[in-house]
This record gives sequence, structure tokens and C-alpha cells, in this order.
Amino acid sequence: MVDWYNAVRENLFHAKYFPANAADDREAYLPVQILTSGPDSQWAAIRQLYSFMIVSAQRHVYLQSPFFIPDATLAESLRKAAMSGVEVKVMVSARPSGNRLPDWAGNTYMDEIVAARVRVYLYQKGYLHAKTISIDSEICSIGSANIDIRSFSINYELNAVFYSEKIAEELERDFDRDLEFCSEFDRATYWKRGSVSRFRDSVARVLSPLL
Repeated sequence: MVDWYNAVRENLFHAKYFPANAADDREAYLPVQILTSGPDSQWAAIRQLYSFMIVSAQRHVYLQSPFFIPDATLAESLRKAAMSGVEVKVMVSARPSGNRLPDWAGNTYMDEIVAARVRVYLYQKGYLHAKTISIDSEICSIGSANIDIRSFSINYELNAVFYSEKIAEELERDFDRDLEFCSEFDRATYWKRGSVSRFRDSVARVLSPLL
């Protein structure tokens, strides 16, 4: 991923539409890519962005979202990254939303990815509304899209991708500070809740495309 990232930066800073001294003053220029998605889009651009960033990671993935209802592609990307040795950390809100169905469905997805060595943290201090992803302290994205099927396929969303080590590192420092206010999702504790609770969560999962 490092070679790909450096190639993008080199192409941007040596493009003809930049001033002659741009290559000597890179901190003055910030490569940003804007992606949008919605029901009228042929491609689920933001979902593809997240999936590509995750599978390209070589060291770590830091992801924040109020909700966690990934589709099969994104869930598999997270599992593969973690099982290949990449440190994958996901932070979601522990506070319930106005609608409990997304929270119940999210439990089943968190249980699955934790089984694949992803670490999931539940933010306790207020309601987490951050929607970010940072990869290897090199590239990051901030936007309006939750990690849920509605955001990827139904809602109109916009994300900005920053090709900046500085911003990626700042975002990761914020993530580390937020960990102070988190409890970690524990599979053993989840399974001790009983079959009725897990059945409720599984039923909610069936409705995932609408949540």
C-alpha cells in the first residue's frame, strides 16, 4: 500500500496544474478525494472505498461508526484483514439509538468479526457519532456514511478521503484517546445473555437492509 500511496502523491504534486514549487512545499497542498453514493448511483462507491482500504492495509485499520451493520463484502474484508495479521479495531456507540433494532442486529455482526480477531470497542461517554476510517497512518476518510447497509445503498452520503499522513495520524490519536471511554465487546459475555436475547438479535439482523 505504501508504494501505491506514494505513487498517488507523486502524480498529484508533479501534475501540470500545480505551481512549479508545489513539489518543494508539499505540506501546503492536501490531496483530497470526494466520494458520494445514493440510490441513484450505479456503484456503491463508499462501500467499495471502505472495502478497498481495509484489504489494502498492511499494519492497522481504525474504524469508527455509530452503527455497525456491514454487508457481506465489508464484513468479509474486516475478517480477512484481521486473520492476515493486520490490527483491526472497530469502535461503535454503546448508547442505544432511538431505534433498538440496529443495535440488536449489530450485536450479531460484532460477534462474528470478534471471532476472527477483530477488536470491537463500545464507546460509553455519550453517543459516538464519528464516522471515520484510518489505514496504516497513511490515508483516512471522514464523512457522513455509517457502517450500515442503508448508508451504502439507500441513503445519500458523502465522504472525503485524505491522502495525508498528518491527518491520518491525528485521527488515530483521537481514536486512541476515545479508547479511554470504551469497554471491549466480549463474546463470552454476549453468549451468556441467553438464547432469547440472541434470537431477538438474529431476527433484527434479517431486517438489516432496512435498518
